[in-house]
Amino acid sequence: MRVAGHGISIDLPAGWEARIFRREGGEPVLHAATFALHDGDGDFGVAATGRMRGDDMFAALIQYRVEHPIEPGKGLFAPTALPVAPKAHEFDPMQLQVTRRGQFGRQRFFSHAGLPYCLYLVIQPARQRLDRLAGELGVVLATLQLSGPASSAAP
Repeated sequence: MRVAGHGISIDLPAGWEARIFRREGGEPVLHAATFALHDGDGDFGVAATGRMRGDDMFAALIQYRVEHPIEPGKGLFAPTALPVAPKAHEFDPMQLQVTRRGQFGRQRFFSHAGLPYCLYLVIQPARQRLDRLAGELGVVLATLQLSGPASSAAP
């Protein structure tokens, strides 16, 4: 299933759910997960990640507004490649927005087509190993597409 909106699109396998939204006055946000998502969650999915169970995965793509001190292509946002192939060793509980037992996070900031983004990933391995979940998440993220500056003008 393909989910698209606000200049962001992603293909999801069976069992995944996604939402692409934009708060009033804000920039687009994508949430994708292996469990049910609810409206009204924060950009980094704090409520959603609090509902995660064994072998669940969550991804958030947050587009930032270009304003001082956020400059695409500079500092934290210097990388220009979409960080879509996570490796198990890159996940760490210290990269979580909210630390929760059994969860591992990965944050990558980057720029694409002159816009700054953060890709935030959370996995909670139970039966499957961390490397297997990272690989499954990478397959989904490989379908992520960003249209560029037009996404900033989307309603």
